[in-house]
Amino acid sequence: MTLLERLRLAVHSPSDTRQPPPEGRRRASVLLLFDPTDAALPLLFMLRSSDLRFHAGQIAFPGGTEEESDSGIVATALREASEEVGLDPGNVEVLGVLSPMVTAVSDRWLTPVVGLQREPWTVMADGHEVAEWFHIPLAELLIAPHTVRIMERDELRREVHFYDAHNRVIWGVSAAILHELMELMGRSD
Repeated sequence: MTLLERLRLAVHSPSDTRQPPPEGRRRASVLLLFDPTDAALPLLFMLRSSDLRFHAGQIAFPGGTEEESDSGIVATALREASEEVGLDPGNVEVLGVLSPMVTAVSDRWLTPVVGLQREPWTVMADGHEVAEWFHIPLAELLIAPHTVRIMERDELRREVHFYDAHNRVIWGVSAAILHELMELMGRSD
């Protein structure tokens, strides 16, 4: 089975995304965008600007908080990717979603949306939100060193995942998203 076939089987139907967020939390989503022209499935990441209020200077996926005009969480992810990296929403084949989770820092009910780019495109990063963008192949992430550390924030102790890939350390909510995806694709650590 190819990596792309495994990815397609790993995600949940986007119709599963209408569950309400926990009390007092706003819905948000991110887009995990893969390039299917390469069998290793490069995944788009961005380094968030150090000037941002939440998750400043962290490796992330394009995304943000749902707006009233969004028709749902998938639309939120596509709109945010358009704003942050210049991606045309029509250039995405949405495969599905991963499980929603609460973000520890911004306190959002975050749903990861998984998609494939349909055509090559030129990333046009928003200079305010995005300091840098890059790709890491899913094939590499599946074997990248992974650790879990206990971290404390606001007197709460949490397990935080860390992935070391392409000379970068991915941690926090982005690593938690990757961890679920890696498990769904058969990685067991």
